[in-house]
Parts: sequence; structure tokens; C-alpha cells
Amino acid sequence: MNQIIINNANLGGIADSKYQGQANSVAEMVGFDIHSEPGILKNNQKLAKESGATVDDLVKKILPCSDGNSYLFGSTNGKIWKRTSAGVYSLADTASPASGGVGIMDAYEYQGHIYYSMESRLGRVAVGAPTAWGGRDDDWKTFTNTDDTYHPFKEVNQVMYIGDGKDLAQVDAGVFSASALDIKTPLRIKSLGKILTDILLGTFVNVYKVATEIFRWNTWSESFQVSDEIPEVGINCFLATDNFNLVSCGQKGHIYYYDGSQLDEFKKIPGDWLGTKTATIHQNASCNMNGLPLFGLSNVSGNPATQGVYSLGGYDRNYPKVLNLEWLISTGNLSGIDIGAIEMVGTVLLVSWKDTTGGTTYGVDKIDLTAKVTSAYFTTRIINVLRNDSKTLSGYVAYRSLTNDASIKIYYKINHSTGSWVEATTVVDTIRNVVYCEKALPEATSIQIKVESNAATLAFVNKAPEIELCEFSFE
Repeated sequence: MNQIIINNANLGGIADSKYQGQANSVAEMVGFDIHSEPGILKNNQKLAKESGATVDDLVKKILPCSDGNSYLFGSTNGKIWKRTSAGVYSLADTASPASGGVGIMDAYEYQGHIYYSMESRLGRVAVGAPTAWGGRDDDWKTFTNTDDTYHPFKEVNQVMYIGDGKDLAQVDAGVFSASALDIKTPLRIKSLGKILTDILLGTFVNVYKVATEIFRWNTWSESFQVSDEIPEVGINCFLATDNFNLVSCGQKGHIYYYDGSQLDEFKKIPGDWLGTKTATIHQNASCNMNGLPLFGLSNVSGNPATQGVYSLGGYDRNYPKVLNLEWLISTGNLSGIDIGAIEMVGTVLLVSWKDTTGGTTYGVDKIDLTAKVTSAYFTTRIINVLRNDSKTLSGYVAYRSLTNDASIKIYYKINHSTGSWVEATTVVDTIRNVVYCEKALPEATSIQIKVESNAATLAFVNKAPEIELCEFSFE
């Protein structure tokens, strides 16, 4: 008898494929909290739409402000929404610059003002109590290169920097400079990061140019100190990590580690990246939640990988950094999704999105502390046996707790089936705390198992199974 035990998913996370991955990894994992209590799989608290019908554009920046509110910016229509600390949304105003597009690409609070970038103009408004957006100046300053897609912000050494094509603009104590640093054309500044007291510039040319560079500048020399060229279509986002730099590059799911001078491959998001299938992580679609780096994966073309909010981290420094798909957005869809921004507002996680599945809708989700993810699941990697020696398989899922009306279900696919999952008939053994297959699964040379953890309903929606391990045996 051969036994296969699946546990400690927090040490393996999502595998590189359904055939291979590091120890303790699974082929897919959606909706589970694997880090808060190492060794136990719990359904995450769910994401619920908070913005109602108020937000009608993809928000690419969520800005918590010192006035006690948060402000969200329409990336195409220029609308500026206010979110109160109670989670109430309203339209504060709409940008109308004298020149260029109205879409707001990024925003930042700096020395008593909120600054926001559009294609041609840098706008600002004084922070009040609350901020009076009617007194804003949409034409405070004019960009030199008027990049129509990217104007990222980053504060380093008490100076606020803004990307503008080949130039890095700055605001220092209220004084604007259109070019504190310039880089070679045709490179454009797409994202900004920080290492120690230096600023990092992530660049991009266009979707046809598979070459880009990262630049490191100390903020006072006449030129940058270090650059590194990599064969990728742009540097998208500096993930919100602590004391090390992970960087999303290109459109094929690559995440690099930056050591201060060079980018080295660190992780690839698993998926089908063949041909024109592409995805990205937007500049502000990353935040750090209680020490865990999060990022939102957005479809560009072809839905190459499952889209949602991923984590790439571990319980503490003694644990490996593993990939996990923490949440799908509140619509429950996993393709056709664009995640514009992720932000922590105090202890509340906010996620802005656009969903094009079955028609285009927009929204902002928040973590719902009153309800668990309705259905979390993981799938094992393909389990192979000798081709000339088919086997039957039986097994169980062990749990720590299983609330009334919650359930654990087991599904399977055999012999590399591309069809739907087949649900196994299961029995709950409340003495041994296991859910086991009532009958052996069909004889097969390869099999894949899916374990689904379903939260309770009605008054118990904030309770869900807590899974310890799974064990399957070949006979």
C-alpha cells in the first residue's frame, strides 16, 4: 500500500504546475488562509463589494488620507470618490484639466497636499478636515513628456518623485522640477520603488519591445548609479515587501528579486502563458497586510492564469515564501478581471476591480469580518502510478473542526481527464474527525484530487471547516 499525505500547505503553496512543485505544494489553492496558524487550512474572511453603484471606473489608486477619509481616483473618467471611515462612498469631484486626458493615474499625500497625476497635468488640493475638493487645482503644474499611461509617485528622502516618460519630476517642499533625473529614450518610467535611501525606476518601452531596465539613483548625483537590463516587456510593480525588493516584470507572470544592482528570477505565477496570453500587476495593486505581501493579478489578454489577490510570503522569517491565491474578487469570477489597486486602510483591506465577465462592472471590495469565503479549495498535483499497474485509490480529509451546515467535499479526475470534476461519495466520521470516501475511487494510472471547504450558511456564515491534512492510499 502506498500512502500520499497532503499537509503543511503553508510550506509549499501553489506548485509550478499540476505535475511538479516544491515539497508540500498543491496544483491550485483558492480562498484559504494558510499562514495565520501554521499547519491548519482555514477559509479566509470573504471579500464583499463595499462601493455599491457609486464607483463606475477602474480605480488605480486608493489613498488613505490624514483627514480621516480615503480617496479613490477614476483611471479613465477622472472622478474622485471619498470613502469615510465608516465605509460610505460619495463623489467628491471630477478632474477637468485644461489639457490632456482626465484619467488619474496615481496620487500621493505630501506635506499638506494631495497630489494627483493625469496625462498632461499634475493637480493638487490642500488637505483639510475634511479635504475640500472644490478648491483643487487640476493644472497646478504641467508635465514635460505628457505620458498618457504612467505617472507613478514615490517619496524618498522627504522629496516626492513622479515619473514622466524619460524624466523623473519632483516636488520638494512645494517646489516643482520637471526633470530631477532623465534616462535614455525610448524608455518610459512605469513604476517607482525604494531601496534604503535610493529610488528605483522601473521602465517600459511598449508591448513590442522585450527589453527594459531598472535604474537605481541616490537622489542627489547628476546621474543614476546602477542599471540592469532584462529581457522583459516592462517593469510593472514593486511588491510591498519589507527589507527586500520583489519586482513584477513583463507580461508572462515573472517576479524577480532585486539585490541592489541586479534582477534575478524569483518566482513565476503558474498558468498557460503560450503565445499572446498575457497578464500584469498594476503599480498600486500591491500592499502589505500584517507582514504578508499581497498583489492583484490582472488579465491583459487570453486569461493565462487565475486572477485575484495573491500572497507571496510566509508566517515569519523561518518559513519559506510561498505563493497563495488568497481571494477572488466579490463577483466570484476568476477571469476577465482587472485589479487596479490594493490598499490597507487601518486594519481594512480594500481591493478595486473591473470585471468584464458577461459585461463590464466596477467596484471596490473590502474584507468582510462577518463571513468566510463561501467555498475555498485546493487541488493536488497529478498523482501517477506505473502505467502497467493501475490502482484504486481511497482516502480521507482530517479536520480540527466542522461546524454544522459546513462541509468538506472530495472530487477527482482520473487519467488526465480534461472534463469536469467528479464528486466522490463521502462519510463524516465525527469520532475520528475525518471525512472519508465511502467507496474506492475508479481504477486509474493517474489521478488528481480536489478538496473543497464550504462555509456554513445563514447565522453561521462566519464559520467554516478547519482542515489538518489529507491522506490517500493506493491499493
